[in-house]
Amino acid sequence: MKSPPITEREFTALIKEHSRIINKVCFFYATDKMPYDDLRQEIYMNLWLGIGQFRGDSKLSTWVYRVAVNSALMAIRNYRSKLNTLPIDLCGNDMSSECDDAQREQLKALYDIINTLRPIDKAIILLWLDEYPYDEIAEIMGIPRNTVATKLHRIKHQLVNNSQ
Repeated sequence: MKSPPITEREFTALIKEHSRIINKVCFFYATDKMPYDDLRQEIYMNLWLGIGQFRGDSKLSTWVYRVAVNSALMAIRNYRSKLNTLPIDLCGNDMSSECDDAQREQLKALYDIINTLRPIDKAIILLWLDEYPYDEIAEIMGIPRNTVATKLHRIKHQLVNNSQ
């Protein structure tokens, strides 16, 4: 097996720098069949194996997000018939370190609704909530920009309808 073009120390720094992205993806895609820690290890492994393919055409964070989401989606495909989402603990995770009770309830309600979405739609809305531009979302998800715009419009409409 060919070794990646970075050292273990550099890889550890990369993981630390992008831990928020990795944790967020794990948080939203973990299931009983693919627990949070197992999914995180899967993402780490895919990042390690794929770092040699990163050409620098996009930001490193965009590439990390893409690998993380693709790893999660592959795990879901492997366990599709057995999926059950796990309940979320918003402020216990590093999703929001400065939550008050009202914000915690609002976030929980939002994330509960997001958890009802299809896996790809969930990834798109989470990227949008992280303020990624449409072009980067398209690149991460491997879909055309116009498809991102259309899907986001439909997802937002679905979220509004599900919240009522």
